[in-house]
Amino acid sequence: MRIAVSVLAILFGLLHIIAAVTQFKSKDPARGFAIVMFCGGICVTFEAVAHLIGSNPGWMDALACATGCMLICFSAYANGRRSGNLHLSHHIVRGTIAALLVAGFVIW
Repeated sequence: MRIAVSVLAILFGLLHIIAAVTQFKSKDPARGFAIVMFCGGICVTFEAVAHLIGSNPGWMDALACATGCMLICFSAYANGRRSGNLHLSHHIVRGTIAALLVAGFVIW
């Protein structure tokens, strides 16, 4: 299960890194949220790799993953509010996946 949780967290982080890079390339003048999402994606991805290797205790992994997930969820929500195109169900799904990943880091 440790491998499955780590791989899913890596994919989650990489997906949001790609989304942040796409937002960087857009002509949108407000790119601050893209930087926050990029940092959150990096945090989740690196922590998932560390969790996969098994170098840190579970609570430290979970705390770092939770920090990255909060950065990702905050920037996605703020970007949606700023653009006036807020899809609440999309944010609920993202938050649920993030919470499940953090719970997986705590358990395994």
